[in-house]
Amino acid sequence: MPRVVQISGIAQLDEKARNLTATGDSRSATDLARENAALKARVAELERLVACDTLTPLFNRRHFMEELDRWCWRAHRYGGHYGLLYIDVDNLKSVNDRHGHLAGDVLLTSIAKALLGTVRRSDLIARIGGDEFAILLDNIQENELARKADRVAAMVGKLKIPHDGAQLAPSISAGYAVIEPGVKPSELLLRADRSMYAAKQAKEGGRAD
Repeated sequence: MPRVVQISGIAQLDEKARNLTATGDSRSATDLARENAALKARVAELERLVACDTLTPLFNRRHFMEELDRWCWRAHRYGGHYGLLYIDVDNLKSVNDRHGHLAGDVLLTSIAKALLGTVRRSDLIARIGGDEFAILLDNIQENELARKADRVAAMVGKLKIPHDGAQLAPSISAGYAVIEPGVKPSELLLRADRSMYAAKQAKEGGRAD
């Protein structure tokens, strides 16, 4: 869950509202209740901004790293079967150079929405870099991870994204790592990154960037 931003003013406004209600000052209590509700709404928005990516409908790197640390602790403490997918968009620079950065943003947003359709409520997906995504997979066996990476890459490869009279055809490379007890988050990311790079190099010509 996103980190909760503690705002002491909410508690103070709650107390003031109760006190004013007890003394019969209903008009002031109503005003304070309205101010309290507005402040709570602002806190909820701040919590969302802290955890969410600014471009796509996904979590951001900060929230992902917090969750990865929590998942590693859970694996160490309780065991279980968890996996990490590490995804890199191929040739994003070429799209930006040929069609403009807006096209690149459209491409990334479309890929993000497509990736959302591949995860369950118990999984977590985030954009962790300019052209990088990561997925934490709950309750998945090691032998299923490679197939999951292949299926995700194949699904994205079938997308056709219309933009400004052109049709963008995205491609991704996906690597994976098993979340094992005692393995640090940094090591897991390194393993998944190496797996992703191997998948990228295995593509025809090995020229995807």
